[in-house]
This record gives sequence, structure tokens and C-alpha cells, in this order.
Amino acid sequence: MNIDQDMAKAIKLAQAGKLTPAIAILDGLVRAAPSAVPVRYNLALFLLMAGRHTEALPHLDRILAAQPGHSPSLFSKAKGLMALDRAAEALPILERLAAGNDPESLLALGNALRTLSRMEEAAQAFHRLTRVAPGFVGGHINLGILLVSMADTQAALSALDDAVRLHPGVGELHALRGQALLRLGRHSEAIAALEKALAINPALVPARGHLLRAYRETADWDNEDRLFAEIRAAIQRGEIKGQLPLSTQDALFYPFTGEEMRRIAELEVAFRVPGQPRPAVHPQPKTAPPLTVGYLSPDFREHATMHLAGDIFAHHDRSRVRPVAYSVGPDDGSDWRQRMARDCEAFVDLSSLSDRAAAERIAADCAHILVDLSVFTRYARPGIAALRPAPVQAVWLGLAASSAAPWLDYAIVDPVLVPPAHGGHFSEKLIRLPNSYQANLAWSPPGVAPSRASLGLPDDRLVLCSFNGHRKLDRATFTLWLEILAELPQAVLWLLSPPDLARQRLEAAAAKAGIDSARLIWAPSLPRPDHLARLPAADLFVDALVCGAHTTAADSLRMGVPLITAAGNRLGSRVAASLLHALGLPDLAVESPSALKALAIELGRDRSRLAALRTRLMELLPRSPAFDPAGFASHLEDGYEAAWNRHAAGKRPENIDV
Repeated sequence: MNIDQDMAKAIKLAQAGKLTPAIAILDGLVRAAPSAVPVRYNLALFLLMAGRHTEALPHLDRILAAQPGHSPSLFSKAKGLMALDRAAEALPILERLAAGNDPESLLALGNALRTLSRMEEAAQAFHRLTRVAPGFVGGHINLGILLVSMADTQAALSALDDAVRLHPGVGELHALRGQALLRLGRHSEAIAALEKALAINPALVPARGHLLRAYRETADWDNEDRLFAEIRAAIQRGEIKGQLPLSTQDALFYPFTGEEMRRIAELEVAFRVPGQPRPAVHPQPKTAPPLTVGYLSPDFREHATMHLAGDIFAHHDRSRVRPVAYSVGPDDGSDWRQRMARDCEAFVDLSSLSDRAAAERIAADCAHILVDLSVFTRYARPGIAALRPAPVQAVWLGLAASSAAPWLDYAIVDPVLVPPAHGGHFSEKLIRLPNSYQANLAWSPPGVAPSRASLGLPDDRLVLCSFNGHRKLDRATFTLWLEILAELPQAVLWLLSPPDLARQRLEAAAAKAGIDSARLIWAPSLPRPDHLARLPAADLFVDALVCGAHTTAADSLRMGVPLITAAGNRLGSRVAASLLHALGLPDLAVESPSALKALAIELGRDRSRLAALRTRLMELLPRSPAFDPAGFASHLEDGYEAAWNRHAAGKRPENIDV
């Protein structure tokens, strides 16, 4: 046996990607020469490369027992621990290695701290890396990614401005800078940065998604249509691997089919939770009832989730369900957060814990069911639910699409939202509630609305409105609205004011269609109570087509403003229809854009019919199941019990009709 020759042969095999025979050779050498550190180290290294991390660690430990300062083994051990989701054990090793300002060690330290949700310390590590090794591009990229994810957007932009000056030819840095500029509403600069990123590196798939968003937010529909077609074709051809063209949440704003939405969600699952996470400590819930139901969300704060579901938790029948809030988002000090803590049996802040530590806490609480209220939205932590801390797991409310997440057993929906023909769009089994899936706060009579004059509205004209965010304003929707205005010459259209560039383009599009741009009336953003108070000044809410009104639909209806919608072929375009059916006004939910246009014109020309509709809406609201949180909570409990009973009986998840 010639150790040097055999080791050289093994290294050559590994370099050719033939790890199994390389490992076999080195394993034999280690048995013959157990004290040969280079052989044992290469064996450990190849085991790590093969994903056999658990087998690699004892070899590294044996080297370190003999040579405690062997830096390559220390670093490799830290990498192995990180791969096994044992970041807390890797951290002291990386802190020791990073003390010497080794760039790779600093990078790994920052990533370990990020994994442990110690974001400020991770940012410090990446900042330190960019100072001691400004030529190390990975430090700048990781710092930018982290600061953008922390919503420290101004700091992110400052860091990325420095980075692109140092590394002007790195497309990833321009893309991150464009993302930060987009968050800050500096659209022209964002578009320039993102276009430059793609000119440098056309393979930067995420930059395409951010650029698509920038085009939408500035109503640059020609460029949007071109880029959307490119992204869609790449998704259909299955060309995108390991990158996310746009998030599932962002995809809702574009006319993807239900199947395409599911494919995008699958890409997001692979991107956000790579590999097969090792399950958390196996939960052993206590005998039910009551069921311990954990609600996992970053949005227990001033957020649309609480504007919808905020009344539900206090109405849970404690003999059936024991609600526990698991927060992974920022503490904004709002009344909503305090109320959530008051209305649940427990309020647990998991935001500072790693995914594994958070999952183990949920498992230790013996949750029967975990309901993820966000999945992939901002600040969401999908890696927690991916560790399976509860025996039954569901998604509800926060994601208007299938999650495609294999760890989520059920999606909570309703029959209008997801009719039988659309069930195939979902990876989850469906719990169908009898009315609308969208929880809403209890209804109370609206107060006196401000005068139209104070809102910049004409007293004597028909006021159509759509208070959807401007990201929902696509070419087809705006064209439809202009066609309605053309048929109703006495009408004006009241919209939330978009960015200046979008406003200019929308007014130009109106003028081109023969509509006086003065008939577009722009509403400024207001605090929520003031926004709700002004809604009754409108006569009719006309919904967007591709991604319709959700919270905004509930807001308008509760304030007595009739709403009409075209129920599309995906969940995101059917929420308003779901609410209208629950209210007892199904005729206001039509099935096509042409039918929506016809209905808007009919109602606009018959003011007495419109007034009668408004009266009817006000009669229905006090007794409507759409605004009855106690009844809604009871139906949720029915669904939870049915799902749990299937699990307790050893049955697989199946569709459940409540």
C-alpha cells in the first residue's frame, strides 16, 4: 500500500465527481493508518461533499483531539454542523476562526448568526467582512441581502452604493441595489439598476421579477408585457432551477394560470427551504379536546391580517380550541399586537429564535394543529413549519394561492373561492368553510362620512372607485375602467394615488382613450380610520381583474359601498366574489370582464337601482356571516376537529367540507 499514491488517486476521483469510490479508498487508508491526518481530513472533506455530514464529524473530531488548532478541520466541522442545522454548535468555532479576520470564516459566521435569527450581529459580521476584505464580493452580496430582508432599506442602499463603486461589474450587486431602490419608491433609479444588472448577467432570474414589479408600479405596461412573457415562457419550459423569478405573493398580480401559480410556489419552496429539513422533536400533544391550535405569523401588528382576523381569536370556544399565537415578526407596539396577546391563551415571540429552536418550542407546547398565516409573505419563516412541529398543519388567509409546501396538509378555503374545478391547483387538501374563508372584524354602523367636497369629489356626479393597491392595476383592468367611463359620461373614477410616473402614464392613457384625465381623482394615502371614513363617499366599487380586492373589498362593503367583481380562475381573483356570496349578494359577482363592464354601466345608468342596492347592503350587514367572527370561529373549530379526528384515526388528510 502506498498512501500517497492511493490518496492522489482518491483526490483525482473526487475531482471528477466520483465521490463514492474516492471515499472507499480513503476509508481503507484510514483503517490502515489511523493517525494520518491528511488522509482522515480528505475523507471527512469528501464525506461532507457527498452530503454525509454525520459520518464526517467523528473524523474531524478525531483530528481536533490530536491537533486542536487545525483550522481546516475546525472550518469543515462548522460547515458540517451548519448543514445538520446545528448552527448554535457551529457558532463558537466560527467566532474563533473569524477572530483572525479570515474572509471565509467571517462569511460563515454571518450566515450562522443569520440562521440563528441574530440579524444585527450577522450584519456586523458582514460589515466587518466588507471592511477587512473589500475585494471579497460575497461579503457585499450577503450584507445587501441581509439588510434588504431586515427592511433596513436605507442602510442596504448605502452599503450597496459602496459595493457597486468597488465592484461595478458584479450584476448581483446592481440587482440588490435596484431592489432597495424599489422598496424606497425610487422607481426610475431602480429600473436603471435592475436593467444594468441584467445587461451584465442575463441569468439573474430574481432581477427579472423585481424589474417586472418596477414596470407594474410605474404603469410601464409595454415593458411589463414583454418581460412577463419571457418569465412565463421560462417557467412553462421548466428552465428555472435554484432561483426564484418572483415570489408567489408577487405572482398574484399577473395573469398566471392556477397551475403556473403552483409551479411558482414549488420554486419558492425549493428556494426558501432547500433540501429535506430534519423534523423537529416529535410532538406528543395531549388528548383533545381542547385542541391546541398554534397561529404562526409575522403580522400580529398593524397589518391587513389583523384587520381581517383580529376578532376571531377571542371568539374561540376554549372547550374546543386553545389558541396560541406564535409571532415571528416585528413588535410595532400597536394595539393589535397587545390585543392578540390578550385574546390568545399564550403569545410566544419566536422572532429571535432559529427555525429549529422555534419549531422545538412549538412542539414542546404540544400543539395539535399549526396554522401558518403567511407562509411566504414579508418576514415569514417557512422553515419553522417545514420542521413539522405539529401533527396537522394548515395554511390560511395570508397566501392567496397554494403554498405547494409538502409540510402543509390543508388549505382553509371556501366553495366560491376554490370551486371543484380549481382543486387541482392546490398541493394541500382543502378545508372548505361554509361561507367566506376571509375572516372579518365584526360589523358596526359607519359614522358620518366627510363631505365629498372635502375629499376633492364632485357632489353631483357618479363616483366609481377602486381602492386596490396600484400593484393590482394592470392594463386590462385600466382599459376596462376607461371603457366604463366612456359609457358613463357623468362618472368619475376615484383611485389611490400611485407613484408620480405611474400617474402620468395613467392620465396619458386616459387622454388617448378620449377620457378627460380630470375624471381620474387621486386619493392620498391616509391612516386606516380616516380611509375607512371616506369610503361612503363612493357610489360603487369596481374591482380589478387579475388580483382583486381582499381586505379592501371587506372595507368597502362594511362601510356600505356596493362592490362588483369578475370572479376569475384563481383564488386571488375570487375573494370579493366569496364575500359577496356570504353577504347574500351573489349577483354582484359575475364571471367575465365583459359582464363586469355591462353591470357597471347598468348600475351607473340607474341611480335608483344603485341606491336600492346600497340600502339592501346596509340591511344585510348586521346579520351577515361575512362579518360574524363568533360564527366564523365556530366553523374554523369544526374544520380543525375534522382534520384532527382524521389524524387521530390514522387517516391521511382529505378534503373536508364544513
